[in-house]
Amino acid sequence: MSEKYDLIIRNATICTMDHDGRVIDRGSLAVRGDRIARIGQEDLTGSCSAGQVIDADGMILFPGFIDTHIHIFQSFLKGLGADHRLIEWLNLSALPYGRIMTPRQHELAARLACMEALKSGCTTICEFFYTNQDPELAHACIEGMLATGIRSVFIRTFQDTGEEYGMPSEFIEPADKAMREVSSLRERYRENDMLSVWTGPDVTWSTTKEGYQTMLEYCLGENVRYSMHLKETEVDNEMCLKYYGRDIVDLLEEIGFLTDKMLAVHCVNLTEQDIRRFAEHEVSISHNPAPNLYLGSGIPPIPESLRAGVNVALGTDGAASNNSTDMLETMKLAALIQKGIHRDASVISADQVIRMATCGGARAIGMENQIGTLATGKKADMILFDPRHLKSFPDHDAEATMVYASSEENIDTTIVNGKIVYHKGSFAGGLSEAELIRACATEVEKMRKQADQ
Repeated sequence: MSEKYDLIIRNATICTMDHDGRVIDRGSLAVRGDRIARIGQEDLTGSCSAGQVIDADGMILFPGFIDTHIHIFQSFLKGLGADHRLIEWLNLSALPYGRIMTPRQHELAARLACMEALKSGCTTICEFFYTNQDPELAHACIEGMLATGIRSVFIRTFQDTGEEYGMPSEFIEPADKAMREVSSLRERYRENDMLSVWTGPDVTWSTTKEGYQTMLEYCLGENVRYSMHLKETEVDNEMCLKYYGRDIVDLLEEIGFLTDKMLAVHCVNLTEQDIRRFAEHEVSISHNPAPNLYLGSGIPPIPESLRAGVNVALGTDGAASNNSTDMLETMKLAALIQKGIHRDASVISADQVIRMATCGGARAIGMENQIGTLATGKKADMILFDPRHLKSFPDHDAEATMVYASSEENIDTTIVNGKIVYHKGSFAGGLSEAELIRACATEVEKMRKQADQ
């Protein structure tokens, strides 16, 4: 009697991205439920049956990408505040518009960002949420994410100071109140295995030492992961030096904040000592090359961090400081800027960049045993990459083609938790790109009119 599966992918070049870099030529992969049930070179279609079979002849199967940092509401703000540095940009785009966006607009922005992510091969997205003036905004964002079928991490952050730097008073709250809100979200969504809820301070100049300590006590007590913007620009240290007389990383180490539950975002201005401490405490980095270039913030020491043993993942950041949620574009930038700044083409490889986007991302969010590589028993989060397009043909090296010569058109199929959510230009679940854009256009016009008032 033949074995039955929900999905079989056959005739694919399978790049497992495992520790050994195993590549299976003309391989097959079988999915049962939300898990990879079999993987190997044998053609399973002769001895097994499946609800759906994809003949992936000429295509490459990779683990799905993990976007470890985004601000979803900014998908409505593309182009606002262009050609300004971070603080000026914040006060022209993210902060004023973040104050007025409605729950409906947050939900649509979530669908917009997540569908664009799926279209570029992303199967997990980490939303860094800081517009906390109304609890309904968080729920609307989460529901919009879940509706697309993407695996989601929702990072409900807090600010307990920062008005002197332009932080709107509506966003500021005591850290203990914020932790109660985090607990409420975790309880509400605790049975949904497609969503994890984290917390974190937003930025160093909107967080007090007492706020860090309150949050850390909660996270260590409840086993909650956390993330924060860190050393994105020189402003990050101004407040810490002014009020505490020390560097922010020094302060965080002093209070025990540097742990393997921490995901540090940007890290443009890390010192050699910072990198050593990150490696020692197993802190992960979310590298966001596009916004660091767009805002003129600089280029972080990524090769140096990798050599020291720091885990590095990738993020797109919000579309107001990137103008897209395209992980393929992010991967290319991550490779090229390091080659340029170091004047060394070998300083970072295509394989390293793909690992940042897959297994590095999985480790950064504490899910390395579930996603990030293709192996029996892991969650079926994966993409089919088709190199047979003008930009990427001919394909002499699958990894080099993906990083240096690809675009959204190369993503044939995106599979999350065993379900096909994007296939040959169409989204599952009745999601329509054209209908979404029409709905977003209506709400963007409302938002702009309110901002003008």
